[in-house]
Amino acid sequence: MGYVKLLKANSEFDLLPAEGVGELAISGSTIVVSYVLGNKITITMASAPTFGIDGDDQKLLSAVEKINGASGPGVFPAELSSLVTGTQVSAI
Repeated sequence: MGYVKLLKANSEFDLLPAEGVGELAISGSTIVVSYVLGNKITITMASAPTFGIDGDDQKLLSAVEKINGASGPGVFPAELSSLVTGTQVSAI
């Protein structure tokens, strides 16, 4: 399984699994990634994420497509509009 690295402060990062992504939605200062098997990951960002052609949503989806089905060290998406402040996994 491949992972997308989500850059945080102090060069730390969280991992976003790239397999089984069913939906990606932006709400306020969060991006919610829902998986086809019923879990979701809520990514909280330092400022509201951007949406659209060059938005954070497309950058994350592009990184998911690049690493999905692969194994290895993971990939960072193109630079997001702000740093990630945390992630939370929960059931849908």
